[in-house]
Amino acid sequence: MTSRPNNRKKQVSRGIWDDVLTRLPLMGLFLVLSLLAGTMFFSEKGLPLYFHMREVRQNLQDQIDQLENLNASVKADIARIQRDSYRLEELARSRLGMVRSGETVYQFVEPAPSSMTARP
Repeated sequence: MTSRPNNRKKQVSRGIWDDVLTRLPLMGLFLVLSLLAGTMFFSEKGLPLYFHMREVRQNLQDQIDQLENLNASVKADIARIQRDSYRLEELARSRLGMVRSGETVYQFVEPAPSSMTARP
């Protein structure tokens, strides 16, 4: 094996200030990126706000799902009332207190507690 001559030129150090000046843009970029990352992680408008907004979004999506389910059940109940006369009669009797003509309604009233019955 023959050795090849080294054609690389050795860099001659021109002094510490020249090294600092050549690395200054890289150090400045590192400093700016560090500042941005610190702001993103530790500022109240950074990641904490992002995670809070994700939680709020999930809660709102859960509420939307619940309301859609309630809406579907109400639509099904409306359809049942429209086609089932017995269901309509049941609602009229229970919610509105309606009776058919000729029916007699009996109401039982609980007596108010008096001072005589309250004693042991």
